[in-house]
Amino acid sequence: MSVIFKAKLKNAKSAIADKNYDYAYDLCHDLLELDDKNYNVHILLGVSCQHMEKWDEGEKVYRAAMSMPKANLLAWQGLCALFENANMADKYRGALAEMRDKCMGEGNTAKAWEAMSKILKLSEDSGDQRSLIGVLRELAPAGKFNTLLEETGGEQTPPSAGEVLQRVFTIERDLEQKTIEREVNKRKTRLGAGPITKVRKDVRMEIWADSSMLDTLSQLISFYSDESSLEKRLEYEECYFEALLERAATYDNAQQKSSMGEEAQRVAWDLASNGRSQAAFEHLIELADSSNDDDNLRGLADGYLQMFPSGRLAKSAQLWVQLEDGETNDDAIEAAQQGRDAASDSPFAYVLLVRLAIRSKMFRLAADSGVASRSVLGGFCARYGVALPHSQLTIDLGVADAYMGLGLEDVSEAEKLYRRCLEADPGNARAVLGLGLSLCSLGNFEESKQLLETALETDPSNHLALGGLGRVLMAEGNVAVAVDYFIKAIAVSSNYADHHIYLGNAYWEMGGQHQEDKQYAYSSWISAAKIDPDTSQTFCGLGQWYQQFGHDESRAKKCFAKAFQLNNADSQAGQALAQIYLSEGSDDLCEAMLVKATDSQYNQKWAWKLLGFLRLRQDQSEQAIVAFRNALTVDRTDRLCWEGLCEAYMAIGRLDTCVKVARKVIELDPERLSGYWLGAKAAMAANEYREALGMFDRAIGRADQPDNEAAVAVWRRTLLISKAECLVMLAAQWHEEGFFGR
Repeated sequence: MSVIFKAKLKNAKSAIADKNYDYAYDLCHDLLELDDKNYNVHILLGVSCQHMEKWDEGEKVYRAAMSMPKANLLAWQGLCALFENANMADKYRGALAEMRDKCMGEGNTAKAWEAMSKILKLSEDSGDQRSLIGVLRELAPAGKFNTLLEETGGEQTPPSAGEVLQRVFTIERDLEQKTIEREVNKRKTRLGAGPITKVRKDVRMEIWADSSMLDTLSQLISFYSDESSLEKRLEYEECYFEALLERAATYDNAQQKSSMGEEAQRVAWDLASNGRSQAAFEHLIELADSSNDDDNLRGLADGYLQMFPSGRLAKSAQLWVQLEDGETNDDAIEAAQQGRDAASDSPFAYVLLVRLAIRSKMFRLAADSGVASRSVLGGFCARYGVALPHSQLTIDLGVADAYMGLGLEDVSEAEKLYRRCLEADPGNARAVLGLGLSLCSLGNFEESKQLLETALETDPSNHLALGGLGRVLMAEGNVAVAVDYFIKAIAVSSNYADHHIYLGNAYWEMGGQHQEDKQYAYSSWISAAKIDPDTSQTFCGLGQWYQQFGHDESRAKKCFAKAFQLNNADSQAGQALAQIYLSEGSDDLCEAMLVKATDSQYNQKWAWKLLGFLRLRQDQSEQAIVAFRNALTVDRTDRLCWEGLCEAYMAIGRLDTCVKVARKVIELDPERLSGYWLGAKAAMAANEYREALGMFDRAIGRADQPDNEAAVAVWRRTLLISKAECLVMLAAQWHEEGFFGR
């Protein structure tokens, strides 16, 4: 290097130090003419170009310097400074990346982190969240530049790997939520967009397809896997679980749904085992399928009640534990309904309510709750791609049992459900018994017996099949043989109340000493009451015995009242109790009881019918009409209801309607005199004397028939007098109209 070259190089450095960049620029060009490969001249020229805003030339100069064999970090630093001053963000970012890579190659991690931190700052300032996520991911565990986070020698201490992942998750979560809302708002107003639920679902699936948030959460959980970081891990597991459930509930693809559901269940168990996440406990309780075969449900229920005593499933879980322990009380049904209301989308809560309603013989509640639960159960299974066969079986059996308890109009539906239960669980003893009894109620005695006998062949100790055969034989009228079967069933399972109840019923049907002697019907019902004091049939039977043979009206009334309290749909107990109240003159008690019966179950014909006649006695004809009409919606062929309705219409002066109702009474029983009598009186009141005379004549004709001798004494004189009155009134009408015998 010549003396002149050194002097000029020194002058160029001094010019830059004095900020005389124009002069430095000229000197550098002179020097390049002497030596165009000199590294220092390129660096000085680059600095001059930067301050003179000769951006393109400066970039070329620095890149030329970077390509020289003896190039050091000054060229990369200079290029970065050039782009920074030129506000060329993209080129600045690229230059920083080149500088970072050079430093990494040379092992200069302090300078590499300095470059990386500037890249991070650029991404933050740009507002481009996706770009920022990309930079952070390079620093995260398994990222290309993760080792830079170990650098401690620089001016700025790098964040930890956990902090980087946490930041990635926070940004991804917020970005995902905002993008979904923005796209939903944009698309929902488009022509043909469809329901908002569909728009939201479509947008979510599109956004999630490109989302890495689940991967980030998975990395966070792995990063905090050591015991010292348990709280952090559980915190992110909760987020992971919620995201998995949301995706499982949204995806249509069965494989995706199943994959997400299985992973959610795995994470939920870890959360529950550490006493975390109410949502995880509740999801696992639902997935337990209302079955405690492996003791999982009991452990979950106990843990849930301990950790979340005010959770949405708390009432149902507490009641389920009490039911398993045999500690339920009189408020169980109300508590189960409150539990269902608190978690109206919970299959677990619905299954529990159906079980308790059947146990309490509240068949209408069981049927309605079971039917309502189908959409809840189906929705849960569809959302998470799971099957809950035990819950489905419990609901179907509960609804079928409820239909059986409600009476003949629902038995055919019960039969279909029992068959479906046997398809799902072949040999299920409760379904076999239910199907056998439903077939019996429908008159299919042979198929019913065949089914129950097959069950007995498979298991001779099947006490339910023995009891079922006894009930079929009773329905056929073979009561004596039915008694033998009930006795055999009791020998196998003496602690099953229904066998004692039906044995008592069979003895009662046999009559004679089997009714009167305490060792038969009475003793059987007493045994049933000791085993299960919550069965209405037991107390209804005891009420009959005290009324007819015990000669204890007070005890009979208490038994009927107990039976009605246990089951407001027990028509036999209800009617017997109502008659006792009426005979005592306790109309208010009778009315309260009948209103309670109709409120609890709308299709209680017997209650509406008795309430109608009670209203007639109380001169409340309008209310009587309502009661009779409600009774007739259940059974249109009840002649006494039509007669009561006829009297009520007559009392309020709706005579034309009264005549029409009387015709219905006559249609139902043409041989009975009361229909003609009511129709004739209504026709007379409506001045329809000719129709009234016709009805009187037909009534008198039937009263004169030999097989109506008993009726003659009661009716003949009254009918003749009324006919005479009708003739007089008809004559008076003619006189007023001026006929005078013409």
